[in-house]
Amino acid sequence: MEYLRTQRSSKYIITTMLPQALLLVTLLNINVASSSSNIIKTLPGFRGDLPFKLETGYVGVGSMDDVQLFYYFFESEGSPEYDPLVLWLTGGPGCSAFSGLVYENLGPLSFDSAHSIGNKPKLKLNPYSWTKVANIIFLDAPVGTGFSYTKNWERYANLNDTISAAQTYEFLRKWLMDHPKFYNNPLYIAGDSYSGIIVPMVVQEISDGNQDEHAPPMNLKGYVLGNPVTDSEKDDNSRVLFAYMKALISEELYQSMKINCKGDYINVDLNNTLCVDDLELYNECIEDVNDVQILEPVCTVHSPKPAQSKGYADDRTNKDSVNLLLSFPQLRRPWCRNQGSVKEWERCNKTLQEFYISDVSSSLGYHENLIKQGYRVLVYSGDHDMNVPYVGTMGWIESLNLTVVSRWKPWFVDGQVAGERVTQLQSTNLKNLKGESSSHGIKTLENGTKLLDLQHLKSIITMLPLALLLVFLNSHIIVASKSTIDTLPGFSGELPFKLETGYVGVGDLDDVQLFYYFIESERSPKEDPLVLWLTGGPGCSGFSGLAYQIGPIMFNYANSSGNEPTLVLNPYSWTKVANIIFLDQPVGSGFSYAKSWQGYETGDISSAAHTYEFLRKWLKDHPEFLKNPLYIAGDSYSGITVPIVVQEVSNGNEVGHEPPLNLKGYVLGNPFTEPTYDVNSRIKFAHHMALISDTLYESTKTNCKGEYVQVDPSNAPCVENLQEVTEPYNYLFSFIWANDKTVQNALHVREGTIKGWEKCNQSLSSNYAHDVRTSIDYHRNLTKKTLEHCGDHDMLIPYVGTQEWIKSLNLSVDYQWRPWYTNAYTKKTYSLTFVTVKGGGHTAPEFKPMECHAMIDRCSTS
Repeated sequence: MEYLRTQRSSKYIITTMLPQALLLVTLLNINVASSSSNIIKTLPGFRGDLPFKLETGYVGVGSMDDVQLFYYFFESEGSPEYDPLVLWLTGGPGCSAFSGLVYENLGPLSFDSAHSIGNKPKLKLNPYSWTKVANIIFLDAPVGTGFSYTKNWERYANLNDTISAAQTYEFLRKWLMDHPKFYNNPLYIAGDSYSGIIVPMVVQEISDGNQDEHAPPMNLKGYVLGNPVTDSEKDDNSRVLFAYMKALISEELYQSMKINCKGDYINVDLNNTLCVDDLELYNECIEDVNDVQILEPVCTVHSPKPAQSKGYADDRTNKDSVNLLLSFPQLRRPWCRNQGSVKEWERCNKTLQEFYISDVSSSLGYHENLIKQGYRVLVYSGDHDMNVPYVGTMGWIESLNLTVVSRWKPWFVDGQVAGERVTQLQSTNLKNLKGESSSHGIKTLENGTKLLDLQHLKSIITMLPLALLLVFLNSHIIVASKSTIDTLPGFSGELPFKLETGYVGVGDLDDVQLFYYFIESERSPKEDPLVLWLTGGPGCSGFSGLAYQIGPIMFNYANSSGNEPTLVLNPYSWTKVANIIFLDQPVGSGFSYAKSWQGYETGDISSAAHTYEFLRKWLKDHPEFLKNPLYIAGDSYSGITVPIVVQEVSNGNEVGHEPPLNLKGYVLGNPFTEPTYDVNSRIKFAHHMALISDTLYESTKTNCKGEYVQVDPSNAPCVENLQEVTEPYNYLFSFIWANDKTVQNALHVREGTIKGWEKCNQSLSSNYAHDVRTSIDYHRNLTKKTLEHCGDHDMLIPYVGTQEWIKSLNLSVDYQWRPWYTNAYTKKTYSLTFVTVKGGGHTAPEFKPMECHAMIDRCSTS
């Protein structure tokens, strides 16, 4: 007996939406064809021409193209030729993709409730739209959803998960045949809520089709899931744990339920009176809780439909009005809908849900089967969603038995904690993000949904604004680019030496872009040594070595004023006798960057490997220096890195890597080599140089007992002594100069690749791993990288549930909870990252659009 589902059957509400209806209706009215499309230039409620490319249309699928699937297609506002192509499927089943488009911050439009009056909603641009970095197809699937329809009513009969996935795959093949320019774009399948069942099935269909050489071949890279329904038992049963973790039920009740119900709160034996009593009390506690966003109040929404239910109090948009407006034929025409194809538009077709057959109860088998194929997966959960709790999501992830390479870590947006994330690997990558205070769906609930009925789980969760979707995206790879610099801001006249700047792509898919300054020898560039300079840190820019140590220019403090530093020649520059490459490494240093946030996860070994790869590619592009004597040089922390790079070069020469490098040796300045000797010796040195008094020195020795690195924070006398010893300093002029836009333009720095230049990236230094990050298997067969994120206030799919399925993978956690970085689990080539979005609910992007935008952006730049 599905006890909780029965008790909660009246909990869900249908909030039909007026604004939506208006916008939607606007797109319809074309002749039925196997494939038809229309370019939309204007929309009712939006002032002026649309500043993006919008196409709507139908694609016929099934027998004799009986089923006509309607879609909205938005070209990327970035680089449509290279940006990923994303197919978005809203959950339900039966909920229109328009819901994700307008309400989940995925699309470029949203309703402007502040300037809307009555039944005349206004539209405005969404600054967090995923279309800023991706081409997105919003598909009304399965048939009966949104504007999709069938010419034969029998097609609605026996509609199920398997048929829906097959028709979606057929749609995508036909759509791509009609849009061949997107063949080579990285392809991702995405969705939320009930799409957690459908999306992995569609990915499997595509994977199988590629193996069987179906035309056209698809450049499938992975998939993205938000608050996904995955496994009925794990998802549904996790709601009790979520309720306990969010203080919705007492600890006593929770412990009693665990004992009396034995962890199964769905299939309950009515003769088990103790369990039944506990469940009744549980239902009393949560019956008035908005389970798709537990932080939001429950209210009764007046709908033009007879059905009433409870849902979000939303003062921004009245979603009931969408259905109302979509009943007006004059509003449908702009969307180019086939006249008479649907009686009236509904955000979620409840009739379809009544006869839809959920023939796949769990998508875990698909995850397990597809992980090994190396696809990337991002899973995110609003952490205030009780409909599909993130704890359940974590539970099924854990059941995959993946290895944890990066433990729970906080991830940040604008310096604020946006959630937590964890990464697990296994032959592919799987990331898990938890968004704080995010919910399950858009601020709308569906009528007639039962508490634990998967068919009614809302897909409204996925809006991790493009920050996350980007997550995977951005495939425009530049292996190497360079520019010759003749003048520099702050330097009078033309430069009297040859300066070149550029980027060289390294790592997987050239995801990491390393920036360099190259200065030819002023003496004899053809014969003089070639030196690769690595500034220490880790995280300090090569410009530090260039301007403050060994380069041909330096700051002219005497003649600089305010925020206008000037430059002069350095008479003691090493470039007078050598060709020098000043490299910003590791990634995150100076102007070096990664196209995805995962790319910033680096350490000593990977940094050295990237440096070696950089050097090989740079020399292939500068063959005139292949015969010059090569030296690797650096200072400070480069005392660790430089010897590793030298070993990489030596090993490469031995195994015949091309090109062969004329390695002669290396140079180290004040090198960091061994912590015990290097760090503990500082106190003694300060005393010898009269930098600290005899009294302080003796006190420090006594109180700290000679250990000045691994200090017990509770040892107050030692801590106070050490605070007196240390003193900070900075390099203000380089910060001002390098962050000047005219300077960055002169250096041909790629705009937008870094937030701001720092001489030493402290964030990188504090999180730099001093070992190699290993990779793991994928969500077992479908991912190379997977991101699971949960809003931490989502009761629909609580983040604790997500944690449970991640734990069920039996991964080894390397790092504990930290603010929005990455918890990495490792096992060969698979990676799973779990991230929480602070304050996020089931649809994390809806409630925390900026945070989620940053999240997807980091993902897509990977």
